[in-house]
Order: sequence, then C-alpha cells, then structure tokens
Amino acid sequence: MTRNEVIYWPTKGLGEALAGIIFAIFAVAFFVRGQYLLVFLSLCLIFALLRLSDIQEIVFNLKDGLFSARYKTFKEKVEKDIQDNNERPTKENFFRFEKIESMILADLQKKYGGEMKTLIHFMYGQPDKPEFRYTPDGTLQTEDAIYFFEIKYVLKPEFAKSIVGKTVQYLKEVYSKLSPSIGDKKFVIKLILASEYDLSKMYFETSKGIEIEFFKV
Repeated sequence: MTRNEVIYWPTKGLGEALAGIIFAIFAVAFFVRGQYLLVFLSLCLIFALLRLSDIQEIVFNLKDGLFSARYKTFKEKVEKDIQDNNERPTKENFFRFEKIESMILADLQKKYGGEMKTLIHFMYGQPDKPEFRYTPDGTLQTEDAIYFFEIKYVLKPEFAKSIVGKTVQYLKEVYSKLSPSIGDKKFVIKLILASEYDLSKMYFETSKGIEIEFFKV
C-alpha cells in the first residue's frame, strides 16, 4: 500500500463494540510508539462510532493524515419527500431519492464553488430546549454569501404546487429565525425543484430570502 492511498471503509453491518476495541488497540499501540497524531485520529474514529449507524463511509487519507465521516441523509426527511409524491417509502424509492439529492448537491458545489456541507444542524432558541431545528440538505458558504439548499424531487407536475407551498411556508420561518444571526453576508435559501418535467414554466409564490432553482433530471 502506497503512502498516498485513500481507504474507503464501508460500515454497514459493522459491530460498534468490535470496531471500538480495534480502534482502542491501535490508539494504545500508536501511543507507545510516540505516534501522537495517529493516536488522535484513532480517538476520532472512536468518537465517530457514537453515530456509526448513520455513517455511510469513513475516509482516511494515509498521506495527509486526514479523517472524515460522511453521514446518511435523515431517513425521515427522505421518507416525507417520497410521501409528498404519493409514493410508498420503499427501499427502491429511498435509494432513488437519495441518489438524485447527491447528484444535485455535487452539481451545486461545482456551480457555486466553496465547500458543500451536509447534515449541519441549525437550532433556534435555548440549546437544551430549541424552538425548532432545521437541517438543510446542503450548506455552502462563499466570500459574500451563505446558501442553504433544500432539494425537492417532484415526480409529477400536479404535485409541484402542493410540495412547493408547504416547503416555502416552512422555509419562511427558517429564514426569519436564522437570518439575524448570519451577520454581514447575504443569506439565501435555495429551494431546488428536481423533476423529469420542465417545471420552470409554472408559477410559484416565494418569500424574502427564498429563491427557486430548477433541475431537469
């Protein structure tokens, strides 16, 4: 194995206890050998086990000593998007919606630049008793703006009005609560409508700080 290889470690079906023991053994071994950076990385892996059931993939770069964990989209959120299209939340539909979302987030990152982050939680109110929580599908920050991306996959045009109406109402509250805390940067919530149909000719009501963008898939 060369020094610049990247290990992709799928975690489905991996027991938390077994993985924790392995990482702990490595941490001790690295500590004995004075490899303190690797000790730190081993501890990071152990910490990630607290959310092991949500992790899709662990990436460890042997060259740069970098660690990252990519987490799944919240199941409940995807299931709601499926039900809004009058579909059953089957395994096939779940995979289909997740695939569309991942593809669109990759395209948005190329378009806007910056670093796309997913599953960043935003809360309003007291930390122990927040009034509401919001987790955008993607968050991206540029030099002059902060973008929240909310992706809605629309299977049929007749579902579009209802999906957009409910989503905009919710995003209005998100914008009003969070915008005072953003600072000097422009704050924009992008509602991404993905569909096999051309929805751009339809009229949708929006609100301040909320913009609609169309994706043909």
